[in-house]
Amino acid sequence: MKNMKRIVCVAFSALVAGAAYAATTNLTGVVTFQRGDLSFFFIDDVSGVHWRVQGVKGAPAVKIGDLVHVEGEREMTTKRRIADATITVEGHAMAAIPPPFETGIADLFSRLMPFGNTDLYGGVVVTEGLLRDINRRQTTTQLLVGEGDSNLQVEIPWALEEALPANLVQGATVRVKGVLTWTSIENYEEGIFGRIENVELIPPTPDAVEVIRRAPFWTVGRLLFILMWVCFLAAALSVWTLTLRRMVARRTQELAESVRQRERVKIEADAARRERLRLAADLHDGFQQYLAGATFRLKAAMNYLPEGADESRAQLEKVNDALKHTQSGLRSTLWAMNEESEGPESLIELIQFVARRLPQWEGIVEIASEGEERKIAHNFAGTILLILQEAVGNAIDRGHAKSVKVRIVFGEKGLAMTVADDGSGFDTAAARKEGHYGLSGMERRTAELGGKITISSKIGEGTTVRIALPL
Repeated sequence: MKNMKRIVCVAFSALVAGAAYAATTNLTGVVTFQRGDLSFFFIDDVSGVHWRVQGVKGAPAVKIGDLVHVEGEREMTTKRRIADATITVEGHAMAAIPPPFETGIADLFSRLMPFGNTDLYGGVVVTEGLLRDINRRQTTTQLLVGEGDSNLQVEIPWALEEALPANLVQGATVRVKGVLTWTSIENYEEGIFGRIENVELIPPTPDAVEVIRRAPFWTVGRLLFILMWVCFLAAALSVWTLTLRRMVARRTQELAESVRQRERVKIEADAARRERLRLAADLHDGFQQYLAGATFRLKAAMNYLPEGADESRAQLEKVNDALKHTQSGLRSTLWAMNEESEGPESLIELIQFVARRLPQWEGIVEIASEGEERKIAHNFAGTILLILQEAVGNAIDRGHAKSVKVRIVFGEKGLAMTVADDGSGFDTAAARKEGHYGLSGMERRTAELGGKITISSKIGEGTTVRIALPL
């Protein structure tokens, strides 16, 4: 069976070769297609048959409409092609060129497929279709023009560096005039004879391609681009909406927690204030009375000492001083607890509130502040009140000051308080040796708050107390 197939192939080839050999190789015709960048041209003989002439030897240049005489060898194919030709230009006969064959691309392919049409090969065809692709090459530009499922290649002499017409874009409808060619497949092993592919229309000049309808705005590429952006924006909007919802939910939760926290702090502060007031009342009614009773009994006991018991009397005097100091400290603590509980939240307003409630401070104590005040815990404010009370009390009671200036500065990292008076002053070294309870009390309370205190004074020049506290 295989041998039979091969025999048929050989016989068909011999038939084609014989027919080609017997064909005319001495022709006269008019040039219907010629392009300077190509090595071939087409003519129509006196009977209107299309011939491709190539491999011309030493021939003069020809142009469309020239009447030429061609002598050469016909190629052994079903197409009418002459190679190694010698030509002679005999004149010019533009009127002899037949009109082009006008047809649609789909109709053209129905005439050609699958084995071609020798009457159409080399003929000038005019057709139109949708520009589906543009392929720029080094010296030419290849267009793919289609109708339905049929696509026709159009090769134009536009070099890569040349700009294409602005309206020649994918999606435009173009009208093309050119010579029709194709590639034939000859495979004797597989029994394929004359099957065609790569159907091509070759225009003689770029002007032979005309845009007859501009590309619509809504091309496939633009639609895909817009769709891509719509999808991107939708995704971005979804992410933004989700993020915004999470931010709002988190912020709402934070605000709710902040409100709950403030309510808890307020409840705790109210409870602590009530507890301090209760504790102050208990200490005043209980422990303070016990101290007063102990002092009274101690004085009574000292009256019963016999004469000459000076050492015992001296010891009891020290005990009496200690009880007085304890009673004074307790009284100051109770005062601070009451003032702190009843006064405002702000430290400056609390100090001003206390100053208004102490008649002995009126007209003497001047209070000033600098910086942005920050919230201070109640126990912290109470301790500051005790320090301030001691410093101002010493200035008025012991130093007989006529003016006491209290200055509070809020800094980035802490608080600085200065109490300066114009009193009589004192010898700080001597006061420490005598065990002055006021000085040691201020130093101890400042240390409890993590701060530092500096007390400077000279007799006759007043006293300045400087305190630095971290916040």
